[in-house]
Amino acid sequence: MKSGNKRLITAAFIVTLVIIAAFFLLTGERRKDNEETANTQKGPQPSAYTVTISEESQKTGGITTAALKPGSYKRQITAYGSVLPPDGLNASRKSYIAAAAGLEKAEAQLKASEQEYERLKVLNANDKNVSDRALQGAAARLAADKAEEAHARGGLQSAKDEIGLKWGPILSGWIFDYSAPLLRLLGTKDVLVQVTVPPASPIQGITKDIVIEPPAGSSIPARFVSRATGTDPRLQGISFIYIASSSSGSLVPGMEVTAQMPTAQAQTGFLVPFSAVVWLQDKAWVYIKKTGTGFSRVEVPTSTQVNEDYFVSGIFSPGDELVVKGAQALLSEENTPKAKSGGGEEEEGDED
Repeated sequence: MKSGNKRLITAAFIVTLVIIAAFFLLTGERRKDNEETANTQKGPQPSAYTVTISEESQKTGGITTAALKPGSYKRQITAYGSVLPPDGLNASRKSYIAAAAGLEKAEAQLKASEQEYERLKVLNANDKNVSDRALQGAAARLAADKAEEAHARGGLQSAKDEIGLKWGPILSGWIFDYSAPLLRLLGTKDVLVQVTVPPASPIQGITKDIVIEPPAGSSIPARFVSRATGTDPRLQGISFIYIASSSSGSLVPGMEVTAQMPTAQAQTGFLVPFSAVVWLQDKAWVYIKKTGTGFSRVEVPTSTQVNEDYFVSGIFSPGDELVVKGAQALLSEENTPKAKSGGGEEEEGDED
């Protein structure tokens, strides 16, 4: 065979090998991508351990099952807040009192000047019992007192406008009326907390009641007062004013706090009663009935509580039978050593 033909055959063989290698490489990558896609579509798969227990033992252990209750939960976001010092309210109250007192004094002076002018006017008209000069002096005082009264009235309105811009209509009303809520705030029995929701957060309207979480101590309920007239410059979000009790000492002026605010985004899932949960190695588990005598232990999250239930999504399916009573008996049965068939050593139950 000529050397030229040999070279052509060798080149063709090499090209064939390259094509075959590329085919298998691409096939492997596609298989890998398909596996990853399938795993993604499946979603989180619960870790499960099984236990078999006779129907008679189920009765003895008080094991009761019920269909999982469907439920929904509105996702919450963390809002950030700070406890407002009461001295701002006190300063506004003092400003209002001073302006109101100034107007009251000006009104009293104006009334006296009006009466004096009218008295002198009558005397002047009655055979000049009072000179024209005295009457002119009274008229000048009256004009000055009218101007002073107008100035004092404007000062009071300015003070009210300034307080309204700072505190909003609700808190301003407390300041003007010297109401009971204001007295509790000035007496440090209650505190105001300005809570700011991060920008573009999908909150659903105004939450009337929230729970304030201080850096230390127990959570404290708070009640909505009004929308804030400004925002926290560090967050640039929407701010709200809440009032909370300070009797526990956990909330002090200037303290940074957090709060959970519900959003408009609702999740669907199931409600797991507290009584259905057993704890093992700091993890929460429930049992799902698979057959007449078979149960599967499934780990569940406990971060979301709705009344006396845990809200769980993405794990269970409609129609799943949940062990609502006697789960501890199943856990004990699962961890009881079982004898191997045909004798020999005992095998231990499942371990986490």
